Amino acid sequence: NRIMDEKTTPKKTRRVGTRTFALVLILAGVLLMLYQLVPGFDLLWILKLSPAILVVLGIELLFYSSKPDAKVRFDWLSMLGCAFILCIVGTAAVLPTVWNLWGPEREHAASRIESEKVAGIYNALTGDPALKSRIANANVNVWLSHTASDSYALQAGDECALYLSFTAEYDSDEAFAADCQAVMQAADANRLGFTTYYFSSCDDLQQGTRYTLDCNAAFPVGLTAAQLAGRVEKEYYYDGSAFSTEADRDSYIRAQLENEIEQEYEAAHDGEGATKEYLDSEVTRRFATLYGIATPETAAA
Repeated sequence: NRIMDEKTTPKKTRRVGTRTFALVLILAGVLLMLYQLVPGFDLLWILKLSPAILVVLGIELLFYSSKPDAKVRFDWLSMLGCAFILCIVGTAAVLPTVWNLWGPEREHAASRIESEKVAGIYNALTGDPALKSRIANANVNVWLSHTASDSYALQAGDECALYLSFTAEYDSDEAFAADCQAVMQAADANRLGFTTYYFSSCDDLQQGTRYTLDCNAAFPVGLTAAQLAGRVEKEYYYDGSAFSTEADRDSYIRAQLENEIEQEYEAAHDGEGATKEYLDSEVTRRFATLYGIATPETAAA
């Protein structure tokens, strides 16, 4: 009879997820109230505890499955509701951080710091007017990486980069490195807090040698200008075009001269082409006299 009763007794449908959804609603409401009422309350930790919802669903499933008179079904609507509530709480938790990192107040603070640092580097060089007069332009880029909403001052981990160009045309790596070092020392003495330096000479150079130096603020400490010069990079300009090596620049100039000389020769000799020996000697002569660039031939002479 007992077996017959179990078979004939209608089973009650139990929906797994309904109670979990109710608990999530209660917890979400409590958390959002605390977020509104308690200053500094952090909702981000709820995202780390979100897998607990799976644990609660599992417990609910085991509880109903153990009952012989229960027919278990998943309440998919409640489960979707749990996910939706979690998204709401997660969004409320993340929004303040996003606002602090990319909001207008943070951007205005970074812009203010940048202006202060530019003024600071010029003030730091007041004692060296000759060096200060060689500066063409100075810019500062600031990136505030910390998330504290109540602090928009530079902190450890923030980036503060100085971009400075000189008007002077330098005749050696060491001369350029000496000016860069003097700027870095003045910035350090005035505690301007730059983390990276980007130096260059003559940004609008049309002809000559352009020097650049990029380094972390800690790199030049303890080095002489001669040692720092080893990190200087150069670009060679001719008619506004940049070349990575002197050899590339010289090859370009020689090709231009050769073409010019050949056209002149053909015009003067009724279209007859110049010999290779004539072109080579004339290119070498003009290369040395017109552009003042030493060659093996002129050096030997």
